[in-house]
Amino acid sequence: MSTVEDRLRDALRERAAHSPIDPDAWQQTVARIRRSDRTAGWLRFGIPAAAAAAVAGIVVGATALTGLGGAHGGATSTKEATSTASPSGMPAPPGPNYYEMQQAPPVTAVVPVKLIVGGQTTWTFVWFGYLKNDRAEGIAMCTVTDGAGYDGGGACGPENVPAHQVAYTNGPYGSITMGTALKQVTSVSAQLPGGRTVPGKVVSGRGFPYEFWAVVRYAGESAQIIFRGASGAELGHLTVAAQYNAPSRPSSGGITVFTYPADVENAGPGRMTAYLLNGRVLGVNGQIVGFWDSTNSSAISTIPASRSPAVVVFTTGGSPKTSLVEFYGYAHENVTRVVLKLADGRQYGAQTFAAWPGSGLRLWAFPVPTAVAFASPAKEVLTGYGAAGHVVYQRPLGQ
Repeated sequence: MSTVEDRLRDALRERAAHSPIDPDAWQQTVARIRRSDRTAGWLRFGIPAAAAAAVAGIVVGATALTGLGGAHGGATSTKEATSTASPSGMPAPPGPNYYEMQQAPPVTAVVPVKLIVGGQTTWTFVWFGYLKNDRAEGIAMCTVTDGAGYDGGGACGPENVPAHQVAYTNGPYGSITMGTALKQVTSVSAQLPGGRTVPGKVVSGRGFPYEFWAVVRYAGESAQIIFRGASGAELGHLTVAAQYNAPSRPSSGGITVFTYPADVENAGPGRMTAYLLNGRVLGVNGQIVGFWDSTNSSAISTIPASRSPAVVVFTTGGSPKTSLVEFYGYAHENVTRVVLKLADGRQYGAQTFAAWPGSGLRLWAFPVPTAVAFASPAKEVLTGYGAAGHVVYQRPLGQ
């Protein structure tokens, strides 16, 4: 490893205890910059004990998994125009250095929305803007959530309500399901199995092209999200399927992928540990690979290890609390080195190392500066090399 890479890893370790795990892997990481796939989940960060999605060959086979919280009330169901004044206990809104602010600077008000998740207060800051890297996608909605373990995680992506619908969602973010709705919508609720109903919030803000809505519910249950107008009549609904619960962390068999000491907020030290799991926990035939950090956040592959592509990649995400992203994952046993080449020619990479005997897999990890890691994904190439230096696998990250 070069001196530059050594410095990068040292810097990463100083901040990594709060560098949260990307629960939707690379397909949703790219979605921070380009979001047009309406079947994919939101990119989210910092959900303790929430399982991550799999990425086969970087973009194939992602399945969002959640494990946070339950269906809790506490949110009102009335439409609000939220003030930009700072309520007591509200964290500072995201500043210009936040990744989401840089990707889609607001052209509307930045509105705080208060929700209760598992008895704890969360604040989601919402705004609309245009993605710098793809204005052709149109206006995008951005959110950043703090509290109850969310720790400043967020996303930006187009959230246009499709024709002949009244609302849209990209799926749950832990225990929070959120999205956009037409201006006629004044209230929202989730109808859960057994006849239970959970009220939600509908919030507006200066310049908002749509209403923002959110419901707190347990994502392991299916739900009908019901949208109503001022008269109380139903305007439409969305069906949200139940998601798999995160499997428990194994008590043995783990292999350390990378480590980090305590950061300035005393949240470490810690390590990222890989485990070979029985795929039946997620409805997959065969063994799968899961990664847990020291806060028990997890990133889990739903691709059977026996059928894994040449390289599988996860990232720790572009958190505003760290200037570096750790790329990590696993590869076929014939891959001895994994390298990311950026659009400007810079390269970051690491040697792979042995995983579980007989698994046919090797593990790898290396840090990349957040500011450049996702700047031009279509021009950034991940390559796996064999022992003789020949290319075993190569693919642009943006595909």
